[in-house]
Amino acid sequence: MTGPTLRGQLTFASMATTLVALLLVAGALLGYELNTYRRAWVEDLHAQADLIARATAPALVFDDRKAATENLALLGSRHRIRAAAIYPVDGPPFAAYRADPQQSVPALDPNAVGPSERFSGTTLEVVYPVEQDSKRIGSIFLRAEHDIGDRVIGYAAILAAVSVLSLLLAGLVFGRLQRVVTDPLARISEVAQRVMARRDWNLRAPPARNRDIAALVDAFNGMLDEVKKATGELEHETLERRQAEARLQFADRRKDEFLATLAHELRNPLAPMANATTMIRLSNDDAQARSKGVEILERQLRHIVRLIDDLLDVSRITTGKLSLRIENLDLVHVLHAAVETAQPAFAERGLALETAIPDGHWMVRGDSARLLQVLSNLLGNAARYTPPGGRVRLAMRVLPDAFEIDVADNGIGIAREMQQRVFELFEQADKSLERGNTGLGIGLTLARQLVELHGGDIRLRSEGIGHGSIFTVRLPRAQHPDELPGEPQPGFDRPVRALDVVLADDNVDFAWSLSELLGSAGHRVRVVHDGVDALQAIRTAPPDIAILDIGMPRMNGYEVARQVKAQVGVPVVLVALTGWGQVGDREAAARAGFDRHLVKPVVPEELLALLAALAEPAPGKR
Repeated sequence: MTGPTLRGQLTFASMATTLVALLLVAGALLGYELNTYRRAWVEDLHAQADLIARATAPALVFDDRKAATENLALLGSRHRIRAAAIYPVDGPPFAAYRADPQQSVPALDPNAVGPSERFSGTTLEVVYPVEQDSKRIGSIFLRAEHDIGDRVIGYAAILAAVSVLSLLLAGLVFGRLQRVVTDPLARISEVAQRVMARRDWNLRAPPARNRDIAALVDAFNGMLDEVKKATGELEHETLERRQAEARLQFADRRKDEFLATLAHELRNPLAPMANATTMIRLSNDDAQARSKGVEILERQLRHIVRLIDDLLDVSRITTGKLSLRIENLDLVHVLHAAVETAQPAFAERGLALETAIPDGHWMVRGDSARLLQVLSNLLGNAARYTPPGGRVRLAMRVLPDAFEIDVADNGIGIAREMQQRVFELFEQADKSLERGNTGLGIGLTLARQLVELHGGDIRLRSEGIGHGSIFTVRLPRAQHPDELPGEPQPGFDRPVRALDVVLADDNVDFAWSLSELLGSAGHRVRVVHDGVDALQAIRTAPPDIAILDIGMPRMNGYEVARQVKAQVGVPVVLVALTGWGQVGDREAAARAGFDRHLVKPVVPEELLALLAALAEPAPGKR
C-alpha cells in the first residue's frame, strides 16, 4: 500500500501550522517594533529641534550668527545627527552644522509651516519651526542617520532563534501527542490487516489511555465481536446446511435402495402367486395340484401382508401412534407360540431349532401379539442368515427383576462396525445378491422399538463375520405375577342367523371373492361398485350391515356413511373395509359414522367372527 502515513500527515500539518503561526507573529512583532522605533526616533529629533529652536530664537531676532552657530555646534555630541541648519523666514541658511564637511543642507520651502519629517533609507530629515511670541521667525533643519536596519536584522535573528526553538518544542510536543493518537490507530490498522489475512476473529486491538481513542478501540473490538458472532452463526448455518444436504442425499439414496428392495420383496411372493393361479387354472380335476396352488397363494399372501404390516407398524411407532394392549401375560406361552410360528421356516431351510424355556408361568406386562411379533422377527432373521444345516437356540433366563431371552445362531455373523447400524431403519447386515431374499431391513428396527415400548431393551453380540450372533431381549417382570391372563372367548363357526349385507367396493375381484366367502357362510350379500349405488341400495332395503370401501368413485365411503346415518331410519351397522389403516384414518371413519374399521387384506376369520357376533340374538330374544 502506497501513500503518506497518518503519522507523517499529522507531523507535517502540525509543524506547518506552527511555522506559519510563528512567521505571522514574527512579522507582526517586527512591523510593530519598526513602527515604534521610527516614531520614537522622530519624537527624539523633534525634541532636539525644539530645544535648539528655543535657544536660537533670540539669535535670529538679534541677528547673532555666532550664537546660532554655537548652539548648532552643541549637536556634535550627537553622533547620529549628521547636519543641521537655522533658516530665517526667507533666505539662505542663517547658521549651519555639518558632521561631514562634504554634506550640504537643502533649501527650505518658505511657505512650509509646522514641523515635518521625511525618511530616506537610513536618513531622517526633520524641519521644525522657530517661533517668538507665537510668531514664526524661522525654521530648523536636522538630518540624522538611524540604525533601523541593524535593529531589524537583530530583531529578526532573535525571532528566528525563538521560532527554531519553538518549532523544536512543538515537534517534541506534537510527536508525543501524535504517538498518543496514531499509535493506537496504527495498532488497530495492524490488527485489522492480521484479521483479514488470517481470518482470525479472536484478535483484538490493545486498550488506549486517551478517552476518545479508547472509545474508538472499544468500538473496533466490539465490531470484531459482532463479526465473530455473525461469522460463527454463518459458519454454523453453513455446516448445518451441508449436513442437511448430506442427510438429504443419504436419505435419497436410502429411499432408492428401499424402493428397489421393496419392489424385489414384493415380486418374490407375486411370482409364485402368479404361478399358483396358472397351476390352479390348468389343474382341471387334479385336487392335489389345486390344493398345492391354494397353499402357495395363502403362504405368499401372508408374506405380503406381513411386509405391509411391518411397514405400517414402523410408521405408527415413529409418529407415536402405535397403541399396545397391555395386560398380564405368560411369557412362556408367547415363546412357545413364536417357536411354533417359526418351525416351518426352519424346516424348509434344514435348520435345527433348540429351546431352553423354563416350566411354569412367568408373567410380564405387555401386548402378547407385539411380543410374539418381536420374537418371530428375531427367529426369522436367525433362520434367514444361518446357512442350511446350522443351529439356532432360543433360551430364556429368569432374573430377580427381569427376563432375558436369547436368540443365538451360528450363522454368518455381523461385522463389528455394523452391530449398531443393523437396528436402523432399512439397514441390513448383508446386502449381497448371493443372500437372495433378505427382507426390507425393518424387522430389527421394529423389534427394538416394540421392546422399548414394553420398558425393555434389545442387545446384539457377535464376534464378527462367520462367528454367528446373539440377540438378547430384556423385559421387566410383572409387579403382580399372580394375576393370570383370562381365557380367550370361543369363536363362532357359523352364524346363528343369516345377515343381509351390502358390500361396496370398486375392486370387482375383491368384491366378488368376498361376497362368495360371506355367501358360503350363509349370509345374503348385495354387491355394488361405487358410493352412489351403495347409498341407493341401503336406502331401498336397509341391510343389517354395510361393508364399505373408503376410496370409491362418484361418492367416497365417508360421505356414504354420513348420509346413511342422517337419512336411513333403520339402524345399519357400518363397517369400513379399506387399505387406509393409520390411526388418523380410524378416527376419520369414526367421525363419519362407521361402527367398525377393518384394514385390507382382512383375515376372513376376523370378518366372519364379527358377523357372527352381530348375528347372535340379543338377550331375551331367543
